[in-house]
Amino acid sequence: MRASGAYVALIARGYFGVMYDIAAEHAPAIAAVIVLLVALWLVLRALSVLAHRRIGWAVALVDAYRATSAITRLAAGLMLLSGVIHLALIPSHEGITGVLFVINGFGFIVLGVAAFFTSWWRRPAVLWLVATIVAYVVWIIAGWETPDQIGIACKLIEMVALGLTMRLAQPRRRTWPRRIWRAVAFPLMASLATLGIWVGGLAHPDALHAHAGAVLQPVAAVATPAQREAAARLLSDTRASIARYRDPAAAIAAGYEPGPVSSAEPLRHFENKANANAILDPNRPQALVYAQTKHGLRLIGAMYQMKRAGQWGPDPGGPITQWHQHEGICFSPFGFEFSFETPFWTCPVGSTGITTPPMLHVWIIDNGKEGPFAADLDKTVQKQLQGS
Repeated sequence: MRASGAYVALIARGYFGVMYDIAAEHAPAIAAVIVLLVALWLVLRALSVLAHRRIGWAVALVDAYRATSAITRLAAGLMLLSGVIHLALIPSHEGITGVLFVINGFGFIVLGVAAFFTSWWRRPAVLWLVATIVAYVVWIIAGWETPDQIGIACKLIEMVALGLTMRLAQPRRRTWPRRIWRAVAFPLMASLATLGIWVGGLAHPDALHAHAGAVLQPVAAVATPAQREAAARLLSDTRASIARYRDPAAAIAAGYEPGPVSSAEPLRHFENKANANAILDPNRPQALVYAQTKHGLRLIGAMYQMKRAGQWGPDPGGPITQWHQHEGICFSPFGFEFSFETPFWTCPVGSTGITTPPMLHVWIIDNGKEGPFAADLDKTVQKQLQGS
C-alpha cells in the first residue's frame, strides 16, 4: 500500500527545510523507539541487580551479555531498533506490505537476541539486512511506499548494522572473494538505497510535493467560488502588469537583472531586488520568466517570492494559488548547482545545501495540464516553446 499523506508540513519561522519529512502515520515509530530504549535500560538494570543477588538465570544472562563484544552489542541493538520500528508501523500498512513488516519485525528481534547467545547469527543477519534494504528500495521505486525520515532512518540503522555484522567475520575465513565482498557490500547497499529513494521521490511525489525537493504549501483540497474568482483576478492583473516587459530590454531598464544562460535550462528568470519586500503585488513581481526560443526570449510569466524559507505567502486562490519552495539543493561556493542533497541530507564535497524562500509562478501563457499557477512549466508546452 502506498502511504497517503506521506509528508507533513513542518513549516515555521526559522525553518531550514528538509526534502523528506515525517509521515504522520509513521510517527508511532518514534514513540516505539523511545519505549524500547527505556525498556532495555530497565531490563539491564534489573538483570544486574538480580545477578548481584546470585539468581542463577540472571547471572547466566548477564554473563552472556558481558561475553559479547561492543560491536556485537551495537549490531544487536540496531537490529532490535529496526524490529521495533517495523512492528510499530504495521497498523499503517496493509496487504503484503503489512505481512512483510510483521515478518521483518520479529525476524530482527530474533536475530538481535540471538547475537548474545549463538554463533550462527551473523550470516542470517547479513542476508536479512540486505533483503530488507533491497525490498525497501523496490517498494519505493514501485511507488508502494513513499520515502520519509522514519523510513530513511530505519534503512540507515540497518546499513550500519550490516557494516558492523560484516566486521565481525572470522579472520581465518577471509578468502579473497570474501574480502572483496566485504569491501564493496556496504558502499553498494548505501548507493543502492540512496539511488532508490531519489528515484522513488522523483517518480512518485505525494500531494505536498511537486517533485522531490519542491514542497508545496498546505492548502484545502477544493477551492471555493470566491477563491476561483480571486485566482482569475490575480492571473489577469499579473498578465496586464507585466505586458510592458515583453521586450527584455524594458525589463532590464526597470531594474530586472537577467539570470545566467544555460543550455540545460530553457527558462530564464529576471530578478528585481528592489521588489524584495513586495508581497504578491502584480505591479512589483520579484522576477519575470522568459523562455529561450529560436527567435529570442519570450515573456511567459512572473514569479512572486517571499523573503524567508518557510514563510508561505498569501494564497487568495486557495489550492489554485499554491506556493512552493525548493529544498535540499546543493550549490558550490561559485554558485554552480550540483544536484539534490542525498536522502541522508548530504551534498558533494565542496558544496552546501540551500533552501529557497517560497515562490509562486503565474504563467501568462496556456500551461497545458499544469495550469497557470503550477510550480513547473508543462513539459509539452516547454517543448513547443523551444521549437518555436
